[in-house]
Amino acid sequence: MSDFMYKESRKRILDILDSKTKIENCDTIPKNEDDLNFKNGIRSWVGAIFVDIVDSSSLFKSGEEEKVARIMRAFSSEIIGILESDKNYRQIGIRGDCVYAIYSAPNKEDLERILDNAVLINTFQKMFNKVLEQKHFPTFKIGIGLGASEDLVIKAGKKGTGINDNIWIGSAVVNASNLSSEGSRSNNSPIIMDGTFYYNIKDVKVNEKYCYSDYVTKKKLYMGDYIYSFDLIYTEFNNWIENGMKD
Repeated sequence: MSDFMYKESRKRILDILDSKTKIENCDTIPKNEDDLNFKNGIRSWVGAIFVDIVDSSSLFKSGEEEKVARIMRAFSSEIIGILESDKNYRQIGIRGDCVYAIYSAPNKEDLERILDNAVLINTFQKMFNKVLEQKHFPTFKIGIGLGASEDLVIKAGKKGTGINDNIWIGSAVVNASNLSSEGSRSNNSPIIMDGTFYYNIKDVKVNEKYCYSDYVTKKKLYMGDYIYSFDLIYTEFNNWIENGMKD
């Protein structure tokens, strides 16, 4: 048996369960991590985006592990670069084969910026696959999930060890994660958003900045709510790709 002290563990569990969490309602999620501790929690509106690789198991088992390693490094680096361009981010990370970001989003304009990032990532993947094709590397599709809700964020981990992270309690992160695994599958478009996210951005003007065939291509019930699937790309970026990606 390991050095895990189970009797002490029970005492720690009871201490946590018997200690109430002080929940603060805030307009935004603070940037300063010191505002979160092991005794409090902050409730505010957040938006989340998850970028998932379609059929990653086949890619990772393709037998070209050294090439795949280079692909994953390039892919994750560029996706993170896009996600961190919005300074409202409060957490960016990699979870399995997903790259994700969680943003403080008290206003509709904040969700519009997350939508912009989703469209940019969708267009980026067209470029990335063309570059991979030119180098005879494996290509792949992605699914992009978007969620929004008023969530509770808490700090969790083992106190005093430095091993901790934020946990987001609510539907935004869960929905974005789950919906990313639906994108570019079963006739869905690459980008899928939950109902709350959609209702807050549905009046965004889809103008010359974007090009698309249909804005909302499909909707269906998910966990008792409608979700919205669509395929938007940046016109200028896409034209550069289609014209040979010349410097």
